[in-house]
Amino acid sequence: MFKSLVTPAAAALMMSSSAFAETMVSKVEVGVDLTAVKNETAAAYYTSIENDLETAIIAKLTQQLSTSGASVLVDVDELSLANSFQSILGIAESELAGSIIVSNLEDNSQHQSYDLKVSFEPAPVVLSADEDVVILRSNTADYYAQMVDAFAENVADKLK
Repeated sequence: MFKSLVTPAAAALMMSSSAFAETMVSKVEVGVDLTAVKNETAAAYYTSIENDLETAIIAKLTQQLSTSGASVLVDVDELSLANSFQSILGIAESELAGSIIVSNLEDNSQHQSYDLKVSFEPAPVVLSADEDVVILRSNTADYYAQMVDAFAENVADKLK
């Protein structure tokens, strides 16, 4: 005969854990308008940012995708990119910012909206006087990829 080892209180505690509170997602949509592009370098990514960000968010939510569930809408408000030289000199920044709206017509408790901004700033390197200076450079494609990934990671974390 099977005997349950889980008390009702323990079962209630397990059901309230984050593993049971994941938001199921049926749709991810990213929109960008022309005014979101803040510099010439970022303009090169204008045509791909919607697809890149949608793909990154979906990839991080694979266990939560469903035919019914919440819709995640992202409106990119800003995209600016700089190279290492511009960032170090402080003459340009690499930022990705947007508004996120999560809505679920079947579960009103899953509605949320918030603004999110990620940026890439190179860390200063302090060397002693007798060391050789080596400059590590990243290009704008690296900054772009890291910001898209960080943005998607944050959106996915909020839905877990």
